[in-house]
Amino acid sequence: MKVLFVGLARVIWLFDLAALNPLGISLQAPIEGITKKYQFAKAPQNLLDLTEKKGLTFAAGTFQNSKSVPVLVSLNIYTDGFVVDTMSSTDDSTAFLTELIGWLSKEFGLQIPNNIRKGFVSQIDFECDTSMNRLNPKLDLFIKQIESLARPADEKTRRFDVGGLSFWTEDVNNPGAPAIVKFERKISTPFSANHYFSQAPVETEVHKRLLNEFELLLKSS
Repeated sequence: MKVLFVGLARVIWLFDLAALNPLGISLQAPIEGITKKYQFAKAPQNLLDLTEKKGLTFAAGTFQNSKSVPVLVSLNIYTDGFVVDTMSSTDDSTAFLTELIGWLSKEFGLQIPNNIRKGFVSQIDFECDTSMNRLNPKLDLFIKQIESLARPADEKTRRFDVGGLSFWTEDVNNPGAPAIVKFERKISTPFSANHYFSQAPVETEVHKRLLNEFELLLKSS
């Protein structure tokens, strides 16, 4: 398994946003401070500058991670917490949130509560030289049936392969439910490229371990 790139490294901190500001101070200065500190290309102008999802969005900012690498970062603030996205790792997203909260506390006296609930969404594009049809040899027979029965409008013969494998919880897509776990061929890439996409509700490094386990499972089938 070879990681091609991290498409999303999201960290979610859930808490009552009102607990962040028990003294009810004006948040105009913190909004302007966040924008300036992290050089966000797009930021709310005030507390009423909300997105369709009723959040404050800070997009395309820069955060220096622990290796002094300037990381692209986005921040969304909702009434029930913070969501941070990078394209490097959930470690960087967490480090950004930790630094941000420390700075807000020091500069403005805002205090994050202790009972934070944390979630993750990791998306990785990777290369795997083993097809998912190896999970069960009977899939090859079924694929041949599909190929023999399919009637494309352009009348061109097509090769079919297993496109994806997904896992989800009973409450999928409900608020607080973990993200769907996906292993899929990358759409619009040739099969020969062995380009796959994966999503999981875990930290980036844990996700990489899952991908290695998935590849070992395919090769042992």
